[in-house]
Amino acid sequence: MSVILVHTGVSHTRIEYSIWEALNQTWPHSSTIARFGTGFSLEKEVDVSQADLIISTSLEAAASIKCNDHQLHMCYLEPLASNQNPIDHQLVNSLTEIEFAVPTKTLLNQNRDRFTSFVRPPVDTDFFSSGFEKRNDFYLLVVDGPWTVQEQLAVDACVALKQSLSIVGIPADQVPPAVHNEPRVEIIGAVDDPILRDQYRLCKAVICPRDVDFDLSALEAQSCGAPVVIFGGCEAAQSVICFEQHGLGSGIHFFEQTSQSLISAMRELELRPQRCQSVIGWCCAAQFSFHQFQIAFNQAIAKEIAYRIQRAKRAGQSDDQQDQGPAEERAAA
Repeated sequence: MSVILVHTGVSHTRIEYSIWEALNQTWPHSSTIARFGTGFSLEKEVDVSQADLIISTSLEAAASIKCNDHQLHMCYLEPLASNQNPIDHQLVNSLTEIEFAVPTKTLLNQNRDRFTSFVRPPVDTDFFSSGFEKRNDFYLLVVDGPWTVQEQLAVDACVALKQSLSIVGIPADQVPPAVHNEPRVEIIGAVDDPILRDQYRLCKAVICPRDVDFDLSALEAQSCGAPVVIFGGCEAAQSVICFEQHGLGSGIHFFEQTSQSLISAMRELELRPQRCQSVIGWCCAAQFSFHQFQIAFNQAIAKEIAYRIQRAKRAGQSDDQQDQGPAEERAAA
């Protein structure tokens, strides 16, 4: 089977890169178009005529492809983050020849007629694994995107508790000047994956204050055995087992996006660190491994092929059955 992977190369987020790497592991001999940083243009004609399967990883990439009837085009959308624009559903509904797989239940519920498969995003749990280092006395904040008021909550909470905080992922010049003046805050800046893994292994806990559907740092941290303090009002928090609710867990939730709510959760973690167990965190992260992603994505493809076969069988028959929506038809297939 000939497979072509199509990527815009525009946003270049860490989540997008994880998706790309997982797909490349699934189809190591696939052709790749417009990989990261190649100056993708919507005006550029992309030749996919020789492919059996086309996989795009963004709406922009999907819209640039014109495929034939014999080709299957699957688009896997990146999880929505706090700094992204909402999904353009008008564009989604205009791409009638494309089948969409989505990474979060929140996104799935936005358009069930077009978003017919749910596939959890991939996390490189083989690389992000626990080590033997002794944990140090600092919290970690991973910023993937521009600085927001949500990141500021972590700074304010650590300052109030007189706790050290390390910030990685964002260039130092994009962090507000007031944060630079905090003596307990260390701004490390953009780092490569080995250094990021070391930070996960060494920190006391990772703070995830964002209101997002999916938080890559929360899963990578748990895979490395680090406790996670996460905003409990978002879908991403479902990947972290709260020890306050279950007795044991992989972290703790805070339920209001205020520094006081975050401070309360951090104090609870300081008092009962033994309730966070690394093996529980690893089990949470394992559900998002590259292997699990590849299984689920192949199942989404198989479901679409089965649906197309059934649709072809019915094409020559009289249509005297009750109409069903696309989602129900695919579920039946």
